Amino acid sequence: MLQITAVGYVAADPEFRTTNTGLEVANFKLLVNKKIQELEVVNEIKCSVWGPRAKPVIDYIKRGSLITIVGQGYIETFTRKNGDPGACLNVNVNEFTLPARPKEVATEDMPF
Repeated sequence: MLQITAVGYVAADPEFRTTNTGLEVANFKLLVNKKIQELEVVNEIKCSVWGPRAKPVIDYIKRGSLITIVGQGYIETFTRKNGDPGACLNVNVNEFTLPARPKEVATEDMPF
């Protein structure tokens, strides 16, 4: 089993669907930055949250959210339109953090 923990930013609002068997799933892409010498490399991870945890993903996680995910990873191979081979990292997410809540500004503390 390939256990993955990753911290990154959500690339777009998650998508929610229900399978033919009635199982709910939320899908989103997580962008993880890594600096290699002077070069900034961005890795994209396709994430899926299954079952009862899918709904909170849709309710609370939005594009640009900084979150941490933990789950089982697997490599998906495919052929690009030009015939070249390609691969992507997918994670079936078991645990995730919700993004930090924005701090509310108290109008009483404002000097004007």
